[in-house]
This record gives sequence, structure tokens and C-alpha cells, in this order.
Amino acid sequence: MQGFVFDVETHMPFLIIGVISGALAFGLLLLALVPVIRRKRNASMAKGSMSVAASFAVLLLGVIVVYLLAHDGLLAYLVGELMGFLVGWIVLACVLVAR
Repeated sequence: MQGFVFDVETHMPFLIIGVISGALAFGLLLLALVPVIRRKRNASMAKGSMSVAASFAVLLLGVIVVYLLAHDGLLAYLVGELMGFLVGWIVLACVLVAR
């Protein structure tokens, strides 16, 4: 990674796709979490574990695809994926605190 330079034309599409992928993975977690937060359903270890596994699968599949197809954009993709996932958690925390 010596001499890494962020080239907007090369890395921005990977960053954007990573943000979308991270948000999608967080959305899968949110599908299992929202009914529990709204107290419409009791927490279930099986459903929670399945949603974590599905979220992890989306994140891992995205990394594998980018690694195989465009190795040069992997770091930008990972940064975007992390941003999308963490922003989802931050927004959820802010919404819950505001309630």
C-alpha cells in the first residue's frame, strides 16, 4: 500500500458501491431489530443470529467480488462499506435516543 493516492475517477465508484453495500447489510440487521424495538415481537436468538449471518454474508460477498474483479478499488470499497454500516448504526442510535 505504499504510495496510495485517492484518485477520484478510479476510487469514487468503489466508495459509493461500498456505502450502498454497507447500508444494505445494515438494513438486513434492521429487519430483525425493528419489531423488537417497537415491542411487537420478543427478541429471538435464532432470528438475530440469522440476520447477523445474512449481514455478514452481504459484506463478505461484496469484498470477495471487488477483490476478484477490481483489486485496485478494494480499499475504497472497504472504506465505503464501513461508512455505510456505521452511519446506519449512528442513525439508529440517534433515533432511539430522540424517542
